[in-house]
Amino acid sequence: MTTFSLSIYALDREIFWGEAEALTLPTQDGEIQILADHTPLVALLKEGDMKIEGENNFHQTLPIAGGVVEVTPQEVVVLVNF
Repeated sequence: MTTFSLSIYALDREIFWGEAEALTLPTQDGEIQILADHTPLVALLKEGDMKIEGENNFHQTLPIAGGVVEVTPQEVVVLVNF
């Protein structure tokens, strides 16, 4: 599967930086999944689980309290609160 550059930050630290195959996020309008070549987007996040899927069967789930995501052609950047 094609990957994309993903950076996840909290106010005080970097949470994740690397390549991902999929990112699932709880937005104010419902759950979304971001894949490579996703349409550009800015969305507010709500409380829920953020799920990262990467190469070699990498899976990580992080509970978040909210935040914001920006999707561009080059990368996905997520700012989260815990």
